Amino acid sequence: MEEQTINLTNKQNLTVSGTNKIISLKPDLIQLDTVLGGLIIGGNSLELVRLDDNSKIAEIKGEINSIKYATPKSKEPFFRKIFK
Repeated sequence: MEEQTINLTNKQNLTVSGTNKIISLKPDLIQLDTVLGGLIIGGNSLELVRLDDNSKIAEIKGEINSIKYATPKSKEPFFRKIFK
């Protein structure tokens, strides 16, 4: 399993290693696909400063209010969940 580092400085500069691609890029929400799954960054005036494909590092600046991993969808069949 690959490692991931998230570094937030003064709630304004965010560096995320292990970034595969950008899923969504809006001024108040950025969604990344990372080696550990989906990552959602919320805030204001967010912008992607740099995405290095070789080192898989994304740099984001703006007012960062939240960093959250997306919950993976369950792969368990629907009926199995019901009849536990």
